[in-house]
Amino acid sequence: MSTKRVLKTLSIDEKFRLIKEVESGSRKKDVAAKYEVPASTVSTILKNKQAIITAFESGVSGSSKRLKKPTYEDVDKAVLEWFKSARMQNLPISGGLIKEKALEFSRKLGQPNFKTSTGWLENWKRRCDICHKKACGESNDVSDEDCTKWKRDVLPHLLEGYQPRDVFNADETGLFFKCLPNNTLTFKNQKCHGGKHNKQRVTLMIATNMDGSEKLKLLLIGKSNQPRSFRGVKWLPVECKANSKAWMTGAIFEE
Repeated sequence: MSTKRVLKTLSIDEKFRLIKEVESGSRKKDVAAKYEVPASTVSTILKNKQAIITAFESGVSGSSKRLKKPTYEDVDKAVLEWFKSARMQNLPISGGLIKEKALEFSRKLGQPNFKTSTGWLENWKRRCDICHKKACGESNDVSDEDCTKWKRDVLPHLLEGYQPRDVFNADETGLFFKCLPNNTLTFKNQKCHGGKHNKQRVTLMIATNMDGSEKLKLLLIGKSNQPRSFRGVKWLPVECKANSKAWMTGAIFEE
Protein backbone atom coordinates (compact mmCIF):
# COMPACT_ATOMS: atom_id res chain seq x y z
CA MET A 1 0.00 0.00 0.00
CA SER A 2 1.57 3.28 -1.11
CA THR A 3 1.59 6.24 1.21
CA LYS A 4 0.92 9.74 -0.01
CA ARG A 5 3.95 12.00 0.18
CA VAL A 6 3.42 15.01 2.45
CA LEU A 7 4.61 18.20 0.78
CA LYS A 8 6.63 20.55 2.95
CA THR A 9 6.51 24.27 2.34
CA LEU A 10 9.48 26.29 3.54
CA SER A 11 9.19 29.74 5.10
CA ILE A 12 10.96 32.85 3.74
CA ASP A 13 13.59 32.48 6.46
CA GLU A 14 14.25 28.84 5.57
CA LYS A 15 14.42 29.58 1.85
CA PHE A 16 16.88 32.41 2.50
CA ARG A 17 19.11 30.13 4.60
CA LEU A 18 18.87 27.40 1.96
CA ILE A 19 20.05 29.83 -0.74
CA LYS A 20 22.98 30.98 1.38
CA GLU A 21 24.04 27.38 2.07
CA VAL A 22 24.05 26.52 -1.64
CA GLU A 23 25.97 29.72 -2.42
CA SER A 24 28.55 28.85 0.23
CA GLY A 25 29.34 25.58 -1.60
CA SER A 26 26.98 22.97 -0.13
CA ARG A 27 25.67 20.38 -2.59
CA LYS A 28 22.02 20.76 -3.63
CA LYS A 29 21.41 17.10 -2.76
CA ASP A 30 22.68 17.57 0.80
CA VAL A 31 20.74 20.81 1.29
CA ALA A 32 17.54 19.14 0.01
CA ALA A 33 17.99 16.32 2.53
CA LYS A 34 18.64 18.77 5.36
CA TYR A 35 15.44 20.75 4.68
CA GLU A 36 13.46 17.59 3.82
CA VAL A 37 12.40 18.78 0.37
CA PRO A 38 12.91 17.29 -3.12
CA ALA A 39 15.91 18.42 -5.19
CA SER A 40 13.46 19.95 -7.68
CA THR A 41 12.17 22.26 -4.90
CA VAL A 42 15.72 23.45 -4.24
CA SER A 43 16.09 24.25 -7.95
CA THR A 44 12.80 26.20 -7.93
CA ILE A 45 13.90 28.18 -4.87
CA LEU A 46 17.22 29.04 -6.52
CA LYS A 47 15.36 30.13 -9.66
CA ASN A 48 13.39 32.64 -7.51
CA LYS A 49 16.47 33.58 -5.50
CA GLN A 50 16.33 37.34 -6.09
CA ALA A 51 12.65 37.65 -5.15
CA ILE A 52 13.22 35.66 -1.94
CA ILE A 53 16.27 37.72 -0.92
CA THR A 54 14.38 40.97 -1.64
CA ALA A 55 11.40 39.79 0.44
CA PHE A 56 13.69 38.76 3.32
CA GLU A 57 15.60 42.07 3.34
CA SER A 58 12.48 44.24 2.97
CA GLY A 59 11.07 43.08 6.31
CA VAL A 60 8.45 40.59 5.11
CA SER A 61 7.58 38.19 7.93
CA GLY A 62 10.24 35.49 8.04
CA SER A 63 7.62 32.90 8.99
CA SER A 64 5.55 33.70 5.88
CA LYS A 65 5.54 31.04 3.17
CA ARG A 66 4.26 33.19 0.30
CA LEU A 67 6.00 35.82 -1.81
CA LYS A 68 2.80 37.59 -2.80
CA LYS A 69 3.29 41.33 -2.40
CA PRO A 70 0.69 43.49 -0.67
CA THR A 71 -1.44 45.72 -2.92
CA TYR A 72 0.01 48.90 -1.39
CA GLU A 73 3.57 47.77 -0.79
CA ASP A 74 4.94 51.34 -0.57
CA VAL A 75 2.48 52.19 2.23
CA ASP A 76 3.38 48.98 4.08
CA LYS A 77 7.10 49.78 3.90
CA ALA A 78 6.60 53.40 5.04
CA VAL A 79 4.52 52.30 8.05
CA LEU A 80 7.11 49.62 8.93
CA GLU A 81 10.00 52.12 8.86
CA TRP A 82 8.02 54.54 11.05
CA PHE A 83 7.16 51.66 13.42
CA LYS A 84 10.83 50.63 13.72
CA SER A 85 11.86 54.21 14.48
CA ALA A 86 9.14 54.62 17.13
CA ARG A 87 10.00 51.33 18.85
CA MET A 88 13.71 52.21 18.89
CA GLN A 89 12.63 55.16 21.04
CA ASN A 90 10.61 52.75 23.23
CA LEU A 91 7.34 54.50 22.34
CA PRO A 92 4.07 52.58 22.89
CA ILE A 93 2.21 51.96 19.61
CA SER A 94 -1.47 51.05 19.27
CA GLY A 95 -3.35 49.57 16.33
CA GLY A 96 -5.36 52.78 15.93
CA LEU A 97 -2.19 54.83 15.69
CA ILE A 98 -0.76 52.49 13.04
CA LYS A 99 -3.91 52.90 10.94
CA GLU A 100 -3.75 56.70 11.27
CA LYS A 101 -0.10 56.70 10.14
CA ALA A 102 -0.97 54.38 7.22
CA LEU A 103 -3.63 56.84 6.01
CA GLU A 104 -1.16 59.72 6.38
CA PHE A 105 1.51 57.88 4.36
CA SER A 106 -1.01 56.81 1.70
CA ARG A 107 -1.89 60.47 1.05
CA LYS A 108 1.77 61.46 0.83
CA LEU A 109 2.52 58.54 -1.52
CA GLY A 110 -0.38 59.34 -3.83
CA GLN A 111 -2.55 56.33 -2.99
CA PRO A 112 -6.07 57.85 -2.65
CA ASN A 113 -7.79 54.43 -2.86
CA PHE A 114 -5.97 53.02 0.15
CA LYS A 115 -8.28 52.27 3.09
CA THR A 116 -7.39 50.97 6.53
CA SER A 117 -9.41 48.30 8.27
CA THR A 118 -9.00 45.72 11.00
CA GLY A 119 -8.23 43.18 8.27
CA TRP A 120 -5.47 45.32 6.76
CA LEU A 121 -3.96 45.91 10.20
CA GLU A 122 -3.94 42.20 11.09
CA ASN A 123 -2.40 41.28 7.72
CA TRP A 124 0.25 44.01 8.09
CA LYS A 125 1.13 42.77 11.59
CA ARG A 126 1.38 39.19 10.31
CA ARG A 127 3.58 40.21 7.37
CA CYS A 128 5.92 42.16 9.65
CA ASP A 129 5.97 39.69 12.58
CA ILE A 130 4.39 42.18 14.98
CA CYS A 131 2.37 41.14 18.02
CA HIS A 132 0.70 42.76 21.03
CA LYS A 133 2.61 42.79 24.33
CA LYS A 134 2.26 44.51 27.67
CA ALA A 135 5.15 46.88 28.43
CA CYS A 136 6.70 45.97 31.78
CA GLY A 137 9.26 47.77 33.93
CA GLU A 138 11.77 50.38 32.94
CA SER A 139 14.61 48.19 31.63
CA ASN A 140 14.99 50.28 28.48
CA ASP A 141 15.38 53.63 30.24
CA VAL A 142 18.36 55.61 29.00
CA SER A 143 21.21 55.40 31.51
CA ASP A 144 22.57 58.49 33.31
CA GLU A 145 25.97 57.78 31.76
CA ASP A 146 24.56 57.90 28.22
CA CYS A 147 22.69 61.14 28.97
CA THR A 148 25.82 62.77 30.41
CA LYS A 149 27.89 61.67 27.42
CA TRP A 150 25.30 62.98 24.94
CA LYS A 151 25.10 66.37 26.69
CA ARG A 152 28.89 66.61 26.87
CA ASP A 153 29.91 65.31 23.43
CA VAL A 154 26.94 65.67 21.06
CA LEU A 155 24.73 68.55 22.16
CA PRO A 156 27.42 71.30 22.08
CA HIS A 157 28.11 70.56 18.39
CA LEU A 158 24.40 70.73 17.56
CA LEU A 159 24.08 74.12 19.26
CA GLU A 160 27.11 75.74 17.58
CA GLY A 161 26.09 78.95 15.82
CA TYR A 162 22.77 79.30 17.65
CA GLN A 163 21.85 81.68 20.46
CA PRO A 164 19.88 80.20 23.41
CA ARG A 165 16.86 82.29 22.42
CA ASP A 166 16.85 80.58 18.98
CA VAL A 167 16.83 77.00 20.33
CA PHE A 168 13.32 75.67 20.99
CA ASN A 169 11.96 72.51 22.56
CA ALA A 170 8.43 71.23 21.97
CA ASP A 171 6.60 68.24 23.41
CA GLU A 172 3.06 66.90 23.42
CA THR A 173 1.08 65.39 26.26
CA GLY A 174 -2.40 64.00 26.81
CA LEU A 175 -4.70 65.81 29.21
CA PHE A 176 -7.42 63.59 30.73
CA PHE A 177 -9.41 66.56 31.94
CA LYS A 178 -12.23 64.50 33.50
CA CYS A 179 -10.06 61.77 35.04
CA LEU A 180 -9.96 61.67 38.86
CA PRO A 181 -6.68 60.93 40.74
CA ASN A 182 -5.76 57.37 41.73
CA ASN A 183 -4.79 58.43 45.27
CA THR A 184 -6.93 60.02 47.96
CA LEU A 185 -6.96 60.85 51.63
CA THR A 186 -9.35 58.72 53.66
CA PHE A 187 -9.98 57.47 57.23
CA LYS A 188 -7.68 54.69 58.43
CA ASN A 189 -10.52 52.31 59.20
CA GLN A 190 -12.40 53.00 55.94
CA LYS A 191 -12.01 50.85 52.83
CA CYS A 192 -10.96 52.77 49.74
CA HIS A 193 -12.61 51.90 46.43
CA GLY A 194 -11.98 53.47 43.05
CA GLY A 195 -14.51 53.95 40.27
CA LYS A 196 -14.17 53.66 36.53
CA HIS A 197 -11.91 56.38 35.13
CA ASN A 198 -13.21 58.81 32.52
CA LYS A 199 -10.84 58.58 29.53
CA GLN A 200 -12.09 61.73 27.77
CA ARG A 201 -8.97 63.66 26.71
CA VAL A 202 -7.39 66.37 24.61
CA THR A 203 -3.80 66.66 23.36
CA LEU A 204 -1.60 69.61 24.27
CA MET A 205 1.66 70.74 22.71
CA ILE A 206 3.93 73.02 24.72
CA ALA A 207 6.98 74.82 23.31
CA THR A 208 9.51 77.33 24.61
CA ASN A 209 13.03 78.49 23.84
CA MET A 210 16.14 77.64 25.86
CA ASP A 211 16.47 80.89 27.82
CA GLY A 212 12.72 81.09 28.53
CA SER A 213 12.31 84.44 26.81
CA GLU A 214 9.65 83.17 24.40
CA LYS A 215 6.85 80.69 25.02
CA LEU A 216 4.75 79.66 22.05
CA LYS A 217 0.99 79.78 22.33
CA LEU A 218 -0.37 76.54 23.81
CA LEU A 219 -1.74 74.18 21.12
CA LEU A 220 -4.87 72.23 22.08
CA ILE A 221 -6.22 69.39 19.92
CA GLY A 222 -9.76 68.25 20.62
CA LYS A 223 -12.45 66.29 18.78
CA SER A 224 -14.67 69.17 17.69
CA ASN A 225 -13.85 72.15 15.47
CA GLN A 226 -16.69 74.20 16.94
CA PRO A 227 -17.56 72.99 20.46
CA ARG A 228 -20.70 74.49 21.95
CA SER A 229 -18.73 75.86 24.89
CA PHE A 230 -16.82 78.15 22.47
CA ARG A 231 -19.98 79.69 21.03
CA GLY A 232 -19.72 83.47 21.03
CA VAL A 233 -16.04 83.41 22.09
CA LYS A 234 -13.95 85.74 19.89
CA TRP A 235 -10.52 85.15 21.44
CA LEU A 236 -8.84 82.21 23.15
CA PRO A 237 -5.46 82.03 24.93
CA VAL A 238 -4.69 78.79 23.02
CA GLU A 239 -4.53 77.61 19.41
CA CYS A 240 -7.26 75.04 18.72
CA LYS A 241 -7.22 72.17 16.23
CA ALA A 242 -9.45 69.10 15.98
CA ASN A 243 -9.70 65.60 14.59
CA SER A 244 -11.80 62.53 15.41
CA LYS A 245 -9.19 61.07 17.82
CA ALA A 246 -7.92 64.34 19.38
CA TRP A 247 -4.42 63.26 18.34
CA MET A 248 -1.40 65.10 17.04
CA THR A 249 -0.98 64.50 13.29
CA GLY A 250 1.83 65.22 10.89
CA ALA A 251 -0.22 67.92 9.16
CA ILE A 252 -1.02 69.72 12.42
CA PHE A 253 2.60 69.50 13.59
CA GLU A 254 3.94 70.93 10.32
CA GLU A 255 1.43 73.78 10.43
